[in-house]
Amino acid sequence: MAEMTDTERDDFLNERRVAVLAIERDAKGPLCAPVWYRRTESGDFEIAMANASAKARLLRARGRATLCVQDEGRPYRYVTAEGPVALTVLTAAQCHEALSDIAARYLGAEGGAQYAEAFPGHEEALVSLTPERWRTEVLG
Repeated sequence: MAEMTDTERDDFLNERRVAVLAIERDAKGPLCAPVWYRRTESGDFEIAMANASAKARLLRARGRATLCVQDEGRPYRYVTAEGPVALTVLTAAQCHEALSDIAARYLGAEGGAQYAEAFPGHEEALVSLTPERWRTEVLG
């Protein structure tokens, strides 16, 4: 088992990968959900979600979350990032831009634009997670 360097970690996270968002809950296990993300120049993670969703409500109540990003191929690798979160309710224009940009990471530019165009019109929030604690592992 070995830890990644900061450069290896950032390269790994900049590859197209789905993350799992984990948020603490009372009297239950954490809420865990797969999410698409993008990273800012400062290294924060940004995730779009329905403003009225259980995830958004929990994030507002807890103020912290953990993301886990993994590689299921050899060598097995993963990164976790834990830290405070901030939620911003998006205008329609901001929502379209964020959804297009994040979806383009996973679907390509054309697919990202189509995803944003077809998205339901509910209110969206942009979650920003600022990593305070990292864990990086390379196994095998």
